[in-house]
Amino acid sequence: MTSVTDGGRAVDIALLPEPKSVCFAGGTVLLPVHGLVAQTDAVAAVDKDSLVARTLLRVLEERAGLVWDLRRSDATDCLIDLGIDAEAAQQSYVLAVSEGDDGPMVRITGGDLDGLRYGVATLAQLLGTVGAALPVGVIEDAPAFPVRGYYLDLTRGRVPDLTHLKAWVDRLAACKYNQLHLYVEHVFAFRGLAQAWRGSGALSADEIMELDGYCADRGIELVPSISTFGHQYMTLRTDAYRDLGEFPEDADRPFSFVERMEHHTFNPLEPGALGLVERMIDEYAPLFRSRRFNLCADETFDLGRGRSRAKTGEIGVGTLYADYLESLCEHLVDKGLQPMMWADIAVNHPEALGRLAGRGILLNWQYEPDVTEDRTAQIAESGATQYVCPAVHCWNSLAPRLDDAWENITRMARYGLTNHAEGLLITDWGDFGHINDLLMSVPGMCYGAQCGWNGGDVDRDATERAIDRIMYGGTDGFVHDLAALEPCTTFGWPDAVRYVELAAVASRRHDANGPLNVDLAVSSDYWAATADQGAARIADAADAGEGRRRYLDAIADRVLGTGRCDAIAETGRRLSVDLAAMHGAFGGDDSTSGHGFGLARTVMLAVEGIRLFDLAGLYLLAAYGIRADETVRALAEAGCGDASETAEALDCWFEAYARRWRETSHEAELRRIADVVWTLADALRKHGGLAPA
Repeated sequence: MTSVTDGGRAVDIALLPEPKSVCFAGGTVLLPVHGLVAQTDAVAAVDKDSLVARTLLRVLEERAGLVWDLRRSDATDCLIDLGIDAEAAQQSYVLAVSEGDDGPMVRITGGDLDGLRYGVATLAQLLGTVGAALPVGVIEDAPAFPVRGYYLDLTRGRVPDLTHLKAWVDRLAACKYNQLHLYVEHVFAFRGLAQAWRGSGALSADEIMELDGYCADRGIELVPSISTFGHQYMTLRTDAYRDLGEFPEDADRPFSFVERMEHHTFNPLEPGALGLVERMIDEYAPLFRSRRFNLCADETFDLGRGRSRAKTGEIGVGTLYADYLESLCEHLVDKGLQPMMWADIAVNHPEALGRLAGRGILLNWQYEPDVTEDRTAQIAESGATQYVCPAVHCWNSLAPRLDDAWENITRMARYGLTNHAEGLLITDWGDFGHINDLLMSVPGMCYGAQCGWNGGDVDRDATERAIDRIMYGGTDGFVHDLAALEPCTTFGWPDAVRYVELAAVASRRHDANGPLNVDLAVSSDYWAATADQGAARIADAADAGEGRRRYLDAIADRVLGTGRCDAIAETGRRLSVDLAAMHGAFGGDDSTSGHGFGLARTVMLAVEGIRLFDLAGLYLLAAYGIRADETVRALAEAGCGDASETAEALDCWFEAYARRWRETSHEAELRRIADVVWTLADALRKHGGLAPA
């Protein structure tokens, strides 16, 4: 944050990402209401439709009330000059504001068209802060990472409509991102796969091509990204392709949010699997301008455990994995495409890493807040080109885990620079139905923008103040207050999903003697850390009721966390004040920009949702007689009445949540989220908060 003073008044100027060098000389110049923008012949040669210049004209009008026009460089009275210096570094720019003999003069010179575009983006932020009164001085800037990408999950339940996908692209462009991947398993309308994508809000070819053009106009490469090995949940449940998996016998198991994340891998020994994936690539890749293709190929959990088990015993998982990936890479290269793939399997199998290191770009995802440099260094030593891939930490939560996101993103950015990574790719996942609203990803996206441009050695307070000013209209403290919300969670969305899905039969979810979902129970033992606690294994429970009891007992310390109700109330009050200030700044609702009532609904729904889920956890402890005295005391401190009141509130909350969902996204899997919420609410009604069924 830089302060400039003119006429005795100091103005704080926030820029995001923060430029490398800012030198304001003191004083300001006032741009006139009418003026001319000139672009040089070098600019016109690479931007034939003058998209960058026209973007500047729009910004001048929207942010400063100025009505300007465009001219070629031979115009004599242009006050803003756009140029390209071929000798300067790619993506760099210089923005100079001066007071000339004939009035103010603004020059933006890029090392290439991208650099010019970034210079205009910086000027747009200046105009948003100080209007037409620009500070005199020079900004010199260039990015730390050549590639600054964003990876958005469209598969796990929420598919934003095209209007809101474009709005997200606009945010990325404003923050100088230059790459976007959309994660697709089944949410594209592939020919012959309607049984997999029906009812999902699947994107059409026309929508992809329209979005690709929209991205290209803003300097963003839209990279095709589909799952080609693991994560084949919906495809391997179809009649036509179920036999292509490691465990075809699992194809008819009831739908499960948890199981979707943990199983369903192609059998690479089945020729039909490779053939299907190649057909999908051939259908999908031509819709994009990009000459890259992300194969994903991560988390092949079932590989070598099912139908390929015998062969795996002979050659090993790493070799089997590399054989299949090499075939896909060759298919891409034959089409002039550069392969990309997640690195998690290769780094755990040296034989695979050695074979794949030169095949394409390895996407090194690691999401731990305290992540170490080891894996990044390992990939660098292999000679592979890599992107480092941290996360915004919004999945499975109504509010972002911003402390985790900051630590994860800044560390990975530092490791990436040290180990010469080509890119920083920020991931945004939506496990278990994608309950997280995309607006909650804005702070994490901005963390990524700051680190992608400057590396990981950046100041958090300064970054968050800039986010407050640029993204939220000058409401200092909003991001800080938002960071305090998610830690109030004691019984979160993953707990609700696991509680519901521990019942193996949906029609017997309220039958304590119903069968246990053993696969999910094994997973729940891991996530609830029953072994570490010396607690009874959930997977050994005789039925669903006992499995749920053991799960609740394992997480009881967290559910009984003290002071959370007071913390939620106080955080909600602070956020409400912050949001009211935004309404004043932006005036009403703008659901595509995220300002106004759309953001307010999202945030306050998160506050209320966290409160209600926390109460549901307490009532479930009471219902199962777990630590009864503490539970009764916690409920009393929360001022709660009968459990049915919380059940009623949960149902009402979900109706409001669903309305907000439909404002931005296709219906997609909203009904699956409803099933979890309604089952939880009915469990509270059934138990009454007093005794288990």
